[in-house]
Amino acid sequence: MEYLRVFSCIFVVLGHIANWYMREYPDIAMNSYMCGLLLNGICRISVPIFFMISGALLLEQNIDYKKNTKRAVSMLIKTVMWGILFLLWDYMYLGDGYSFKMLFAVPVRVHFWYMYVMIGIYITVPLWQKLVGGDSKTLLKYFAIVFIAITAINSLLHSTKFTVSYDVPLIGSSCYAGYFIMGYAIRHYIDEIKIKKWICTLVLAISVTATIVLTYYFSVRERTHIEIFSDFRSIFVALASMTVFYLVMKYGKFKSSLWVRIMSKHSFNIYMIHVFFLDILQQNIDVTTVNAWWGTPVFLVFMISMSLAVSWFYETLKGKRPTII
Repeated sequence: MEYLRVFSCIFVVLGHIANWYMREYPDIAMNSYMCGLLLNGICRISVPIFFMISGALLLEQNIDYKKNTKRAVSMLIKTVMWGILFLLWDYMYLGDGYSFKMLFAVPVRVHFWYMYVMIGIYITVPLWQKLVGGDSKTLLKYFAIVFIAITAINSLLHSTKFTVSYDVPLIGSSCYAGYFIMGYAIRHYIDEIKIKKWICTLVLAISVTATIVLTYYFSVRERTHIEIFSDFRSIFVALASMTVFYLVMKYGKFKSSLWVRIMSKHSFNIYMIHVFFLDILQQNIDVTTVNAWWGTPVFLVFMISMSLAVSWFYETLKGKRPTII
Protein backbone atom coordinates (compact mmCIF):
# COMPACT_ATOMS: atom_id res chain seq x y z
CA MET A 1 0.00 0.00 0.00
CA GLU A 2 2.85 2.38 0.82
CA TYR A 3 4.40 1.89 -2.62
CA LEU A 4 1.05 2.49 -4.30
CA ARG A 5 0.49 5.64 -2.26
CA VAL A 6 3.97 7.01 -3.04
CA PHE A 7 3.83 6.31 -6.77
CA SER A 8 0.31 7.75 -6.95
CA CYS A 9 1.50 10.89 -5.16
CA ILE A 10 4.38 11.32 -7.61
CA PHE A 11 2.06 10.64 -10.54
CA VAL A 12 -0.37 13.33 -9.33
CA VAL A 13 2.41 15.93 -9.37
CA LEU A 14 3.69 14.65 -12.72
CA GLY A 15 0.16 14.77 -14.12
CA HIS A 16 -0.21 18.42 -13.09
CA ILE A 17 3.03 19.27 -14.88
CA ALA A 18 1.83 17.39 -17.96
CA ASN A 19 -1.47 19.31 -17.85
CA TRP A 20 0.47 22.56 -17.66
CA TYR A 21 2.06 21.70 -21.00
CA MET A 22 -0.99 20.18 -22.68
CA ARG A 23 -3.30 23.10 -21.91
CA GLU A 24 -0.99 25.37 -23.91
CA TYR A 25 -1.84 23.50 -27.11
CA PRO A 26 -1.75 24.57 -29.96
CA ASP A 27 0.68 27.32 -28.89
CA ILE A 28 3.23 24.78 -27.75
CA ALA A 29 5.68 22.69 -29.79
CA MET A 30 4.14 19.37 -30.83
CA ASN A 31 6.95 17.30 -29.33
CA SER A 32 6.32 18.95 -25.93
CA TYR A 33 2.60 18.35 -26.30
CA MET A 34 3.23 14.69 -27.10
CA CYS A 35 5.47 14.35 -24.05
CA GLY A 36 2.75 15.78 -21.83
CA LEU A 37 0.17 13.58 -23.52
CA LEU A 38 2.15 10.38 -22.94
CA LEU A 39 2.87 11.21 -19.31
CA ASN A 40 -0.73 12.22 -18.67
CA GLY A 41 -2.00 8.96 -20.14
CA ILE A 42 0.14 7.04 -17.68
CA CYS A 43 -0.48 9.27 -14.66
CA ARG A 44 -4.30 9.30 -14.80
CA ILE A 45 -4.40 6.15 -12.70
CA SER A 46 -3.07 8.02 -9.65
CA VAL A 47 -6.25 9.54 -8.21
CA PRO A 48 -8.45 6.43 -8.70
CA ILE A 49 -5.76 4.43 -6.92
CA PHE A 50 -5.87 6.87 -3.99
CA PHE A 51 -9.60 6.20 -3.68
CA MET A 52 -9.04 2.44 -3.93
CA ILE A 53 -6.37 2.55 -1.21
CA SER A 54 -8.80 4.39 1.09
CA GLY A 55 -11.57 1.89 0.38
CA ALA A 56 -9.29 -1.11 0.90
CA LEU A 57 -8.14 0.21 4.28
CA LEU A 58 -11.36 1.67 5.67
CA LEU A 59 -14.00 -0.81 4.58
CA GLU A 60 -12.27 -3.76 6.21
CA GLN A 61 -12.61 -2.08 9.62
CA ASN A 62 -15.51 -2.62 11.99
CA ILE A 63 -18.21 0.05 12.07
CA ASP A 64 -17.26 2.76 14.55
CA TYR A 65 -19.53 5.80 14.32
CA LYS A 66 -17.51 7.91 16.74
CA LYS A 67 -14.20 7.27 14.98
CA ASN A 68 -15.78 7.83 11.60
CA THR A 69 -17.34 11.14 12.69
CA LYS A 70 -13.94 12.33 13.93
CA ARG A 71 -12.40 11.33 10.60
CA ALA A 72 -14.99 13.27 8.60
CA VAL A 73 -14.77 16.33 10.87
CA SER A 74 -10.97 16.25 10.69
CA MET A 75 -11.08 16.27 6.88
CA LEU A 76 -13.62 19.11 6.93
CA ILE A 77 -11.43 21.21 9.23
CA LYS A 78 -8.36 20.53 7.10
CA THR A 79 -10.29 21.55 3.99
CA VAL A 80 -11.38 24.82 5.60
CA MET A 81 -7.91 25.67 6.93
CA TRP A 82 -6.13 24.79 3.69
CA GLY A 83 -8.80 26.77 1.87
CA ILE A 84 -8.08 29.87 3.96
CA LEU A 85 -4.35 29.43 3.35
CA PHE A 86 -4.85 29.23 -0.41
CA LEU A 87 -7.27 32.18 -0.41
CA LEU A 88 -4.54 34.28 1.22
CA TRP A 89 -1.94 32.93 -1.21
CA ASP A 90 -4.12 33.60 -4.24
CA TYR A 91 -4.88 37.15 -3.11
CA MET A 92 -1.37 38.11 -2.01
CA TYR A 93 0.74 36.28 -4.62
CA LEU A 94 -1.52 35.71 -7.64
CA GLY A 95 -3.80 38.70 -7.17
CA ASP A 96 -6.89 36.53 -7.60
CA GLY A 97 -10.19 36.77 -5.75
CA TYR A 98 -12.81 34.14 -5.00
CA SER A 99 -16.61 34.22 -5.00
CA PHE A 100 -17.93 32.52 -1.89
CA LYS A 101 -21.26 32.06 -3.67
CA MET A 102 -19.48 29.26 -5.55
CA LEU A 103 -18.10 27.63 -2.39
CA PHE A 104 -20.12 24.41 -2.71
CA ALA A 105 -19.83 24.23 -6.49
CA VAL A 106 -16.26 25.30 -7.24
CA PRO A 107 -13.45 24.52 -4.75
CA VAL A 108 -11.08 27.29 -3.67
CA ARG A 109 -8.44 25.55 -5.79
CA VAL A 110 -8.98 22.84 -8.38
CA HIS A 111 -7.13 20.12 -6.46
CA PHE A 112 -9.47 20.67 -3.48
CA TRP A 113 -12.16 18.64 -5.29
CA TYR A 114 -10.50 15.49 -3.89
CA MET A 115 -11.10 16.67 -0.32
CA TYR A 116 -14.69 17.64 -1.09
CA VAL A 117 -15.34 14.12 -2.37
CA MET A 118 -13.54 12.44 0.53
CA ILE A 119 -15.63 14.33 3.09
CA GLY A 120 -18.77 12.93 1.47
CA ILE A 121 -17.32 9.43 1.36
CA TYR A 122 -16.12 9.60 4.98
CA ILE A 123 -19.60 10.59 6.12
CA THR A 124 -21.07 7.50 4.45
CA VAL A 125 -18.31 4.99 5.35
CA PRO A 126 -20.50 3.10 7.89
CA LEU A 127 -23.06 2.53 5.12
CA TRP A 128 -20.40 1.07 2.84
CA GLN A 129 -19.02 -1.04 5.69
CA LYS A 130 -22.48 -2.47 6.30
CA LEU A 131 -22.94 -3.04 2.58
CA VAL A 132 -19.76 -5.09 2.16
CA GLY A 133 -19.87 -6.78 5.58
CA GLY A 134 -20.58 -10.48 5.99
CA ASP A 135 -20.84 -12.78 2.99
CA SER A 136 -20.88 -10.11 0.30
CA LYS A 137 -18.90 -11.83 -2.46
CA THR A 138 -21.86 -12.11 -4.83
CA LEU A 139 -22.95 -8.55 -4.07
CA LEU A 140 -19.49 -7.14 -4.77
CA LYS A 141 -19.23 -9.15 -7.98
CA TYR A 142 -22.54 -7.67 -9.05
CA PHE A 143 -21.38 -4.19 -8.04
CA ALA A 144 -18.15 -4.58 -10.05
CA ILE A 145 -20.07 -5.59 -13.17
CA VAL A 146 -22.54 -2.70 -12.79
CA PHE A 147 -19.77 -0.19 -12.03
CA ILE A 148 -17.72 -1.15 -15.09
CA ALA A 149 -20.81 -1.25 -17.33
CA ILE A 150 -22.18 2.11 -16.17
CA THR A 151 -18.73 3.71 -16.42
CA ALA A 152 -18.41 2.44 -20.00
CA ILE A 153 -21.86 3.74 -20.93
CA ASN A 154 -21.25 7.11 -19.27
CA SER A 155 -17.91 7.40 -21.09
CA LEU A 156 -19.58 6.79 -24.43
CA LEU A 157 -22.38 9.26 -23.75
CA HIS A 158 -19.96 11.85 -22.40
CA SER A 159 -17.73 11.59 -25.48
CA THR A 160 -20.74 12.06 -27.78
CA LYS A 161 -21.93 15.05 -25.71
CA PHE A 162 -25.15 13.39 -24.57
CA THR A 163 -26.57 14.78 -21.34
CA VAL A 164 -27.65 12.36 -18.61
CA SER A 165 -30.03 13.92 -16.09
CA TYR A 166 -30.95 10.82 -14.10
CA ASP A 167 -28.02 8.91 -12.66
CA VAL A 168 -27.79 5.36 -11.35
CA PRO A 169 -27.78 5.49 -7.49
CA LEU A 170 -24.47 4.68 -5.72
CA ILE A 171 -22.54 5.17 -8.97
CA GLY A 172 -24.22 7.91 -10.98
CA SER A 173 -22.02 10.29 -12.92
CA SER A 174 -19.48 10.27 -10.07
CA CYS A 175 -17.14 7.30 -10.16
CA TYR A 176 -15.30 7.97 -6.92
CA ALA A 177 -17.50 5.90 -4.60
CA GLY A 178 -17.15 3.13 -7.17
CA TYR A 179 -13.35 3.25 -6.98
CA PHE A 180 -13.60 3.35 -3.18
CA ILE A 181 -15.64 0.13 -3.06
CA MET A 182 -13.64 -1.57 -5.80
CA GLY A 183 -10.45 -1.03 -3.80
CA TYR A 184 -11.93 -3.06 -0.97
CA ALA A 185 -13.37 -5.70 -3.31
CA ILE A 186 -10.08 -6.28 -5.13
CA ARG A 187 -7.97 -6.42 -1.98
CA HIS A 188 -10.43 -8.47 0.10
CA TYR A 189 -10.96 -11.12 -2.58
CA ILE A 190 -7.52 -10.90 -4.18
CA ASP A 191 -6.84 -14.63 -3.70
CA GLU A 192 -10.09 -15.56 -5.44
CA ILE A 193 -9.66 -13.21 -8.40
CA LYS A 194 -7.71 -15.12 -11.00
CA ILE A 195 -6.82 -13.03 -14.03
CA LYS A 196 -3.69 -13.95 -15.95
CA LYS A 197 -0.86 -11.45 -16.09
CA TRP A 198 -0.87 -11.25 -19.87
CA ILE A 199 -4.56 -10.33 -19.88
CA CYS A 200 -3.93 -7.60 -17.30
CA THR A 201 -0.96 -6.32 -19.29
CA LEU A 202 -3.06 -6.25 -22.46
CA VAL A 203 -5.95 -4.42 -20.78
CA LEU A 204 -3.54 -1.89 -19.27
CA ALA A 205 -1.74 -1.29 -22.58
CA ILE A 206 -4.99 -0.90 -24.53
CA SER A 207 -6.53 1.40 -21.92
CA VAL A 208 -3.53 3.74 -21.67
CA THR A 209 -3.05 3.76 -25.44
CA ALA A 210 -6.74 4.54 -26.03
CA THR A 211 -6.56 7.45 -23.59
CA ILE A 212 -3.54 8.91 -25.38
CA VAL A 213 -4.67 8.27 -28.96
CA LEU A 214 -8.23 9.54 -28.50
CA THR A 215 -7.04 12.65 -26.71
CA TYR A 216 -4.48 13.32 -29.45
CA TYR A 217 -6.92 12.73 -32.32
CA PHE A 218 -9.68 14.98 -31.04
CA SER A 219 -7.30 17.66 -29.76
CA VAL A 220 -5.62 17.93 -33.17
CA ARG A 221 -9.00 17.89 -34.92
CA GLU A 222 -10.44 20.64 -32.70
CA ARG A 223 -7.18 22.60 -32.45
CA THR A 224 -7.52 22.75 -28.66
CA HIS A 225 -6.67 20.32 -25.88
CA ILE A 226 -9.57 17.91 -25.22
CA GLU A 227 -9.68 16.32 -21.77
CA ILE A 228 -12.82 14.17 -21.78
CA PHE A 229 -10.94 10.97 -22.65
CA SER A 230 -8.60 11.35 -19.69
CA ASP A 231 -11.41 12.10 -17.25
CA PHE A 232 -11.50 9.89 -14.15
CA ARG A 233 -14.96 8.75 -15.32
CA SER A 234 -13.45 7.35 -18.50
CA ILE A 235 -13.75 3.59 -18.83
CA PHE A 236 -10.14 3.46 -20.06
CA VAL A 237 -8.84 5.30 -16.98
CA ALA A 238 -11.00 3.07 -14.77
CA LEU A 239 -9.76 -0.16 -16.33
CA ALA A 240 -6.12 0.96 -16.21
CA SER A 241 -6.42 2.01 -12.56
CA MET A 242 -8.13 -1.19 -11.38
CA THR A 243 -5.69 -3.32 -13.37
CA VAL A 244 -2.64 -1.69 -11.76
CA PHE A 245 -4.22 -1.95 -8.31
CA TYR A 246 -4.97 -5.63 -8.91
CA LEU A 247 -1.47 -6.41 -10.20
CA VAL A 248 0.20 -4.76 -7.20
CA MET A 249 -2.14 -6.46 -4.73
CA LYS A 250 -1.71 -9.83 -6.45
CA TYR A 251 1.93 -9.91 -7.38
CA GLY A 252 3.61 -6.97 -5.66
CA LYS A 253 6.37 -8.19 -3.36
CA PHE A 254 8.16 -5.02 -2.35
CA LYS A 255 10.81 -4.69 0.32
CA SER A 256 10.39 -2.08 3.01
CA SER A 257 12.20 1.16 2.17
CA LEU A 258 12.96 4.15 4.37
CA TRP A 259 12.31 6.64 1.56
CA VAL A 260 9.02 4.98 0.67
CA ARG A 261 7.91 5.19 4.31
CA ILE A 262 8.91 8.85 4.46
CA MET A 263 7.16 9.72 1.21
CA SER A 264 4.07 7.77 2.25
CA LYS A 265 3.88 9.65 5.55
CA HIS A 266 4.11 13.02 3.78
CA SER A 267 2.01 12.14 0.70
CA PHE A 268 -1.06 14.20 1.70
CA ASN A 269 1.05 17.25 2.55
CA ILE A 270 2.93 16.92 -0.74
CA TYR A 271 -0.41 16.77 -2.58
CA MET A 272 -1.48 20.05 -0.96
CA ILE A 273 1.85 21.90 -0.90
CA HIS A 274 3.12 21.18 -4.43
CA VAL A 275 0.50 23.53 -5.90
CA PHE A 276 2.29 26.51 -4.30
CA PHE A 277 5.45 25.64 -6.21
CA LEU A 278 3.47 24.97 -9.38
CA ASP A 279 2.04 28.50 -9.06
CA ILE A 280 5.55 29.91 -8.64
CA LEU A 281 6.74 28.12 -11.78
CA GLN A 282 3.71 29.19 -13.80
CA GLN A 283 4.16 32.81 -12.73
CA ASN A 284 7.83 32.95 -13.66
CA ILE A 285 8.26 30.56 -16.59
CA ASP A 286 6.72 30.54 -20.05
CA VAL A 287 6.24 26.80 -20.49
CA THR A 288 5.92 27.16 -24.27
CA THR A 289 9.64 27.97 -24.36
CA VAL A 290 10.69 24.95 -22.28
CA ASN A 291 10.94 21.56 -23.96
CA ALA A 292 8.82 19.09 -21.97
CA TRP A 293 11.25 16.19 -22.40
CA TRP A 294 13.78 17.84 -20.08
CA GLY A 295 11.53 20.39 -18.37
CA THR A 296 9.13 17.81 -16.93
CA PRO A 297 11.71 15.83 -14.89
CA VAL A 298 13.36 19.03 -13.67
CA PHE A 299 10.04 20.53 -12.56
CA LEU A 300 9.02 17.23 -10.98
CA VAL A 301 12.18 16.94 -8.88
CA PHE A 302 11.89 20.59 -7.86
CA MET A 303 8.25 20.35 -6.79
CA ILE A 304 8.55 17.01 -4.99
CA SER A 305 11.75 17.92 -3.13
CA MET A 306 10.51 21.37 -2.10
CA SER A 307 7.10 20.06 -1.02
CA LEU A 308 8.70 17.25 0.97
CA ALA A 309 11.10 19.70 2.63
CA VAL A 310 8.26 22.03 3.66
CA SER A 311 6.18 19.10 4.91
CA TRP A 312 9.13 17.70 6.86
CA PHE A 313 9.82 21.10 8.44
CA TYR A 314 6.14 21.53 9.35
CA GLU A 315 5.80 18.04 10.85
CA THR A 316 9.04 18.46 12.80
CA LEU A 317 7.91 21.85 14.10
CA LYS A 318 4.51 20.44 15.03
CA GLY A 319 5.95 17.41 16.80
CA LYS A 320 3.26 15.48 18.61
CA ARG A 321 1.07 18.49 19.20
CA PRO A 322 -2.42 18.37 17.63
CA THR A 323 -2.97 20.70 14.71
CA ILE A 324 -5.86 21.90 12.58
CA ILE A 325 -3.96 21.53 9.28
